[in-house]
Amino acid sequence: MNNNNNKTHSEKSNLDALIHRLQNEDSQYARIVKNFQVVYWIFIPLFSIVALFSFIETNDIIQLIGDLCFIISFLIFALFFGRFYKEYKCVNYSKPTIRMLKEAAYRYKPFQLKTIWVFIALLFIDVGLCLNRSLNFPVLKVQLYFISVIIMSTIIGLIIWYYKYKPLRDSAMYLIKEIEGK
Repeated sequence: MNNNNNKTHSEKSNLDALIHRLQNEDSQYARIVKNFQVVYWIFIPLFSIVALFSFIETNDIIQLIGDLCFIISFLIFALFFGRFYKEYKCVNYSKPTIRMLKEAAYRYKPFQLKTIWVFIALLFIDVGLCLNRSLNFPVLKVQLYFISVIIMSTIIGLIIWYYKYKPLRDSAMYLIKEIEGK
């Protein structure tokens, strides 16, 4: 049992191994968000064209407002993923160790202040779904499905974070405490 604790301690306190793991995860995360960004930049003009033709055909202003909400949400997501791409692609590992570790620990926090933009984009999607007349769903049913999907997605995301990214954050936090002598 003591050998296992020593192994865990040495894994957590190995700065070089942590930096290597951070570099790999940062590169992989940068690729993932770049791909999402590309998808949203493709969706924006395509959905804009569909919304325009739909409006010309139906003259339904409510549907147009709903479609514009989707387009705004796609724009927010595209910009958000672009910001994340730059953040993860341009990580500077040559900064002073304590600063680099604190930035890594923050990068791998599950909830950050800047993720408020995700919730704003989701709000626009929600409004767009509620105003979408082609679905013919009552607003209450839309809310039930949408909120259920968001809750399930959040749970799945937190499970992935717990197994994939939390160990990185924990190692960074451990090294920060060790360096600061706390």
